[in-house]
Amino acid sequence: MADTAQAAAASTVTCPQCGGECPLAAGERVLTCPFCSVSLFADRSAVVSHYWLPRLLDRDEAAAALRRWMVGNETVKDLDRRVERVSLEPVWFPMWLFRCRGERGPSVVVEPAAPTPIPQLADLEVPAGSLLGSDPGSDDEERVEAVVPLETARQWLGERGAGEVLENSLVHVPLWRARYHFSGKPFVALVDGSTGRVLASIFPEKAESPYVLVAILGLVLFTVEGFLISNPLLKLAAYGATAVPLVLLAWWVARKV
Repeated sequence: MADTAQAAAASTVTCPQCGGECPLAAGERVLTCPFCSVSLFADRSAVVSHYWLPRLLDRDEAAAALRRWMVGNETVKDLDRRVERVSLEPVWFPMWLFRCRGERGPSVVVEPAAPTPIPQLADLEVPAGSLLGSDPGSDDEERVEAVVPLETARQWLGERGAGEVLENSLVHVPLWRARYHFSGKPFVALVDGSTGRVLASIFPEKAESPYVLVAILGLVLFTVEGFLISNPLLKLAAYGATAVPLVLLAWWVARKV
């Protein structure tokens, strides 16, 4: 836990000449002390900076993003109207952010700093230019504790072949935790408070079986026509005549599922 505690040192550097606290912006390596004007170099690979990503979506905007996701192509039909007991809670989730330099040039890699049941969190984009050096949240917002040690995250980084680590940062990402019920079962999704992207690993998905049946029917019909019709032009015409009702059937299934 010493690595996580070190992150609490946040985004300031103590000036060795005057002892003043100098703000350390994300990605900055050379800075000037605002008290004595001395130039300082920060070895970002040896310290852990502490930042927050601003919450750009309020509760209503997060609810709208959730509804748009519910009417998408992956969820069951009319999920936005059939869900029950929908609630949204503001959450700050910790992510390790590493700036690296590898064979393909510089890169930014993130790793979750706490356990999560939604693996898509590892794919979140953290725009460095938007990082804040102070906590912008309120006292009633949940803050998930960072429990994954820095060294563990850096081991994961090594396994991904990210290259030399230039900077370690602990970034708190704003999320909205959405809880809802569908057909008597509880589900959880996360709404990115910066972009509105919805993350969910388990949710009411569209049934695949009707589409599989349409595909099997089409395969059988095309195979039979291929064996029974020898004339290439007649075979092509038969394929076209068969494809039209199959497309209409697939469209009807998509509207009903």
